[in-house]
Amino acid sequence: MLPAGLPSLSPLRAIQELSMNDLIARRERALGPGMRLFYEQPFEPVDARGVWITDVDGKRYLDAYNNVPHVGHAHPRVVAAVQARMASVNTNTRYLDPHVLDYAEALKATMPAELDTVMLTCSGTEANDLAWRLACAHTGGSGAIATSYAYHGNSTMVSALDVVSTPSGKNEGWVATVDAPIDRSAEDGDSEAGSATFDKGMAAAIETLTANKRPPAAFYFDPLFASDGVRLPAKGAMEAGLERLRKQGGLVVSDEVQPGFGRLGEAMWGFEAVGVMPDIVTMGKATGNGYPLGVVVTRREIVQSFRNKGRYFNTFGGSPAASAAGAAVLDVLSSEGLQANARAVGADLKAALIQLGQRHRLITDVRGTGFFLGVELAHRRGGEKVPATAEARRAINLLWELGVLVGLTGPGLNVLKVRPPMVFGKDDAAILLDRFDQAMGRV
Repeated sequence: MLPAGLPSLSPLRAIQELSMNDLIARRERALGPGMRLFYEQPFEPVDARGVWITDVDGKRYLDAYNNVPHVGHAHPRVVAAVQARMASVNTNTRYLDPHVLDYAEALKATMPAELDTVMLTCSGTEANDLAWRLACAHTGGSGAIATSYAYHGNSTMVSALDVVSTPSGKNEGWVATVDAPIDRSAEDGDSEAGSATFDKGMAAAIETLTANKRPPAAFYFDPLFASDGVRLPAKGAMEAGLERLRKQGGLVVSDEVQPGFGRLGEAMWGFEAVGVMPDIVTMGKATGNGYPLGVVVTRREIVQSFRNKGRYFNTFGGSPAASAAGAAVLDVLSSEGLQANARAVGADLKAALIQLGQRHRLITDVRGTGFFLGVELAHRRGGEKVPATAEARRAINLLWELGVLVGLTGPGLNVLKVRPPMVFGKDDAAILLDRFDQAMGRV
């Protein structure tokens, strides 16, 4: 029985009757200061379908930000797949279940043949943490390399890769950084100079780890380098640096939590878009369209090295219900042509945003591809760009007021992150552009 006085969790009407101030006060008491709200004005969604979210007052918002509902909020095929498993049997991964195997085989079919072994988790953080254990066991190394503003998750180990936010000393000695490669849209994005710069940075990172007696086990990278400001390098730009890493025994971990599952339009996986063959691939968030599911895909010999030294199991990772969600996502992506949709609609949207930059001087660059675009806001001062951090924060709040959700990223928190569900269409893009124009006019 619920404790006396505890409000019912089910009737929507009861939730709507609570004032916003009541909810904020309850949130503070229950959740404390560790979980922040995103917008200046609290946002309380109560329903979502496709690319639209409805708040408690009935106002609809165009979602151009959330990548968890990858194939659209409440996609009926994903919902039905999960419901069917939950209504039947949903055990853990220590029992045989064909639905789990169906999903693993379907996912492997999207990968290069060398990546032949699947391990299942509940989240991207767990996947990246497991990737670290695999890399250390296989290489014997204990040093990690990440990009300067990387974010790969929340566990003790994985959060230490975020050297900007990590308390001093937490990763001292065993984490080194390298600057993200030059974006392919930059003037020298595909030049030999860009490749040489990344190689030089990798050499310095390896030297730091070696000096600390922490030989490199793995380099983690998000192929779109979202936290580094949305920078998609040209194919081959990372080749020399990664070859240098491999000669020192390190593995390459491609974190596909944000760019994977066709989001970039031109490729199913981000590592394909940048021309890199990883040793380990990790996934989360979008994998189950909102159902907790993360995945590691790697080579069998790497898993064998790990099994020779340790063990792994996960009670809920890749359960029948989670696997059903993952399989439904893959099925919807294929049957509804959503990668092609991201490529076509995303290209038109990017071109239109570049055009807006001619009207609004704060827009200094539009980067990315497909349904992952970054709109940089900066001041031009003496030939240099100074991040327009305050203006970018105001822009996302103005867009929210106008009924459009976008995110914020980059070292200067001045890059507006446009990352809609894959069912985002041309009409949706037109609405986004209209509201974007209005918001930038007010900024």
